[in-house]
Amino acid sequence: MDAKEFRDQVGEVIKNEQVAEDGQEPTFTYSLTNQQRFNQIIGTLKVIGRAEPQDKLRLVAGLRGMREHEDDENSGRKVAVVGEGINDIDAFRAANVSFAVADGASYARNNASMVLQTNDFDSCMRAVMWGRNVYLNVQRFLQFQMTCNFSVLIVVIVSYCTMTESCLNAVQLIYINLIMDILGALALASTRPQTDIAKYAAGQEKLMTPFMYRQIFGVTAFQILIMMVIMFGGKSIFNLSYSNSTMTIDDDVYGKSKKLHFTLIWNTFVFLQVFNLINCRDVSATKTHGFSGLLRNTLTWIIILIIAAVQIVSCFTFIGVPIFEASTDVGTR
Repeated sequence: MDAKEFRDQVGEVIKNEQVAEDGQEPTFTYSLTNQQRFNQIIGTLKVIGRAEPQDKLRLVAGLRGMREHEDDENSGRKVAVVGEGINDIDAFRAANVSFAVADGASYARNNASMVLQTNDFDSCMRAVMWGRNVYLNVQRFLQFQMTCNFSVLIVVIVSYCTMTESCLNAVQLIYINLIMDILGALALASTRPQTDIAKYAAGQEKLMTPFMYRQIFGVTAFQILIMMVIMFGGKSIFNLSYSNSTMTIDDDVYGKSKKLHFTLIWNTFVFLQVFNLINCRDVSATKTHGFSGLLRNTLTWIIILIIAAVQIVSCFTFIGVPIFEASTDVGTR
């Protein structure tokens, strides 16, 4: 579409100044005189020929104006603009996010949301991709931590009520907290963006999505089900003999059996969190697993191997007895 035809159809840009508090700079809102016509042509608009800076402002104002129509499918999207000159300042202010190229005017760089290190438009796409990935990594970590917290809370409460003591001792709980807050955060925060992130609509003002709630409660229920089987059926499965009144500190065959059972419960819970860690790499509503791109994330693999190594050392060597109060006989089970 030619720029003149575009201007004739959408009209002029209306600039409205917002009331600012004392000491703050005034803000402006931009709108088109014919927003309805803009909504009709934007679906087929590809290129505006012989455009001027004001045409860029018209385009940005029109896209922002589409958000006011609740029935429009694009109402939740953000508008980004790339520029380099002083003429682009109004378009920068009208957009949600603005990018200034490296060789642009200093005034444009100072008013932009982000300054690119190159003049390549691909840098803008990479910046958006990594920005969305940071948002996704926060969601991944929240999903992992909430699932783990809910699971360990229920397991400890049930074990106190039915086994007279917690199946996870203080050191084991601290180690699980280390997995949740440090190891899990490092593994999920290092997740690299993939090409399909371009289709992900970030910044919808909802950090927790319905899909995340489904995953949190679904995986929590799955983990609790597995833990209940190990807790209440473990004595029969692993051929252990002790009563609920037996304490793990008892130096007899019954106390050792209960400590062995609790060590198996601890191992099961930790490896369930390894599964949960991989599962939380996917927080979208379309994928069904978190293995996509897993081989590219070296730090994630290192953390998974560290968790597995700690379990092996604590359950197969003498180190597990003084530190985790675990039973070294768990390997035979």
